[in-house]
Amino acid sequence: MTVSATILAAGESTRMGKDNKLLLNFRGEPMIRYICKTIISARFNPVKVITGFEQEKIESVLSDLNLSTVNNKKWKDGISSSIAVGVSSIIEEADGNIIVLGDMPFISVKVLNQLSNAFKLENGKKIVYPLYAGQQANPVIFPKKYFADIISNKGDLGCKKIIERYKFNALHIDIKSNEVIVDCDEREDYLKLNK
Repeated sequence: MTVSATILAAGESTRMGKDNKLLLNFRGEPMIRYICKTIISARFNPVKVITGFEQEKIESVLSDLNLSTVNNKKWKDGISSSIAVGVSSIIEEADGNIIVLGDMPFISVKVLNQLSNAFKLENGKKIVYPLYAGQQANPVIFPKKYFADIISNKGDLGCKKIIERYKFNALHIDIKSNEVIVDCDEREDYLKLNK
């Protein structure tokens, strides 16, 4: 069973000020590169990074990694447009797809494997997502049968509506670590990440 990965790296990081958060240093390298290496280590295949704002800069820090980039020309339309571009690019190649936010660098191979293993145990039929302290979190794996819903989804809320619509066919995995909720939107978030 093939589970691909869509990594979202198209946004403008407006809340971060003048810096593109995905290019900020995290543990010695740009944050987006660190996250991509984790996803590759967890053996998702293919791995697609969706670019938009500062496309060339993002691509340059990923150029030697075993992944491909897909440019979302409509990245200003919101996160759903980037997810749709990513899923459209793998629709023939994968039984499922994990959607990963490019600003969650603490996501570990261990947790990724927990999600992937649960998806495979369900024969790729169920949406699988992490739950931390009762809170629905990220990343989420979607079965191929929901790709059309994802591609037609609009707005800036990602796939929350789709998970809600198909809740009867969704499986949560309890995760004890807050890595599935910690992201980096503002300068304060970034400073906390690096402590």
